[in-house]
Amino acid sequence: MAKWYADNAPMHPGRLFMPRIRPKIHDCRTLGPTFAAAALAAVLAGCATAPPPIQLMDHAQTEILAARNAGAATAAPETLAESERRLAAAQELSAKGDNGKATDKAEEAEAAAATARARAEVVQIDQQVQQQTEVNQGLQADLERRQAAAAAAQQAALAPAPATSVGGPAAASSTAAPAAASTAATPAPVTLPSIQLGQPAVPPPAGNATPAAASSAGQPDSGVRP
Repeated sequence: MAKWYADNAPMHPGRLFMPRIRPKIHDCRTLGPTFAAAALAAVLAGCATAPPPIQLMDHAQTEILAARNAGAATAAPETLAESERRLAAAQELSAKGDNGKATDKAEEAEAAAATARARAEVVQIDQQVQQQTEVNQGLQADLERRQAAAAAAQQAALAPAPATSVGGPAAASSTAAPAAASTAATPAPVTLPSIQLGQPAVPPPAGNATPAAASSAGQPDSGVRP
């Protein structure tokens, strides 16, 4: 009696037949995550080999120079020093081939330098405002002095003259007038000849019509003859 196997082949006596093996077919949907993981690994590997951030480091260096020119060495010395340290770290990492970290340090250096420059510019603006305020105060004080002087001059011009300045010379002239009059009215002194009482007077020379001098009593001398 013949025996049937899975392939419906009759079994002959003295012969052995191997079963037929069917190939296993895999579903393509199960390969999606595998390919995604491989793609992600390739992307990460590409990031690890990024080019050196030369342009970023140049920008950071330019920003540091601008901050120094703005006076950041005095206004924000700590921030400026931090930007220089980060730039040096970026250059060192780039030289070692760690371009990813070098890029981060270069960006941090540029940001720190920009902060230092902004602080320095604020200090400059404050100084300019202070100087302008002092100039304005000086101009205001000078204007007030000029206005006060002009007001004083105008008030002095409009004020009436004092009474003593007008009546003084008149009083002096009126006082001096009587003194002049008294001086003019005083007669000049007269020198009288000496007369001896009881002695005849000396007759005057002939031809002299001059009358005899009066005596001290005011009467003519009795001894005088015509």
